[in-house]
Amino acid sequence: MNKFTLSLLTIALWGCVSTAQAADEMSPQDLQAIEALQKRADKLAFGEVGSDNYYLAKARTWLDMALSEYHQKDTTGLILASTAEAKKLIEALENKETNISNETQRSMAGTEVVRQDLWDKIAAMKGNAKSCVSSKLAEAEVYLVWTGHEKMESGWTHGESYARAAENLIYEAQVSVTNCLAAAAIPVAKNVEKLSLSGDATFVFGTNNLTDGAEAKLDKLAEGIKGWTQLQSVELIGHTDRLRSDGNEKKNQELSERRAEAIKQYLVGKGIAGDKIKTVGAGSTKPIVKCDSKMNRATQVACLQPNRRVEIILRGEK
Repeated sequence: MNKFTLSLLTIALWGCVSTAQAADEMSPQDLQAIEALQKRADKLAFGEVGSDNYYLAKARTWLDMALSEYHQKDTTGLILASTAEAKKLIEALENKETNISNETQRSMAGTEVVRQDLWDKIAAMKGNAKSCVSSKLAEAEVYLVWTGHEKMESGWTHGESYARAAENLIYEAQVSVTNCLAAAAIPVAKNVEKLSLSGDATFVFGTNNLTDGAEAKLDKLAEGIKGWTQLQSVELIGHTDRLRSDGNEKKNQELSERRAEAIKQYLVGKGIAGDKIKTVGAGSTKPIVKCDSKMNRATQVACLQPNRRVEIILRGEK
């Protein structure tokens, strides 16, 4: 066998190995592993660990990324790597370990390190307020890894929406840490109330235009907010479903931001102080329900309805 033929044979064999690895990357067993870990994480969230735990939030975000990339048929190795990170954290929490590392694996298969400025902000918060490290910060760290994956795979334009989500989460973490430190220094009785508006009932499908019946719901929300004795903040978080005919997640992100902003402007018009209201867009990154992508579009639209929403978080004293 001459060298040329041997080279061709070697390339063909490597191609077969790569194909086998890709197929294995998206095997049903991998999906089952992700779903099994999600159930274990949910048990911890509803147990004594709680959903706001930094390590659990990080594990759940690793799993969100693994599941998303599984459905995107990713073959870079990121699915297995992110699932392994989640498993490590969940097992540590289940075993009630007290010395879990809060360092995040940045360099993983199928990723590159991006936005060092945001990593520096995270490091500063971890260093200066260890006892107040927020679950939002954990989510932001994983989103930065996700950003690096999207940039490597499809370029910065595709990764930008993930970076924006990381920025929003870091901002929320900063607010959370500031409140935590203030509460530790000066104990103040505060109330937190969480509400949710259906996106379908509030907005015309696929737009940020209010439906005919939305004003009555928003008027009721405004009156409820005015009933607070002392209002510290109103956080509006827009969410969309994952459906887009063009597959452009950036547009989902932008729509979620516009919807949150539309509600802010309505509330300001009803007398709520604009400087008390913060808007955030989460795109389709925080689904409540997951629906089979094999369903026809109409069935998927109906199934994913709970994901299209705007969440309201009120803080202050009632």
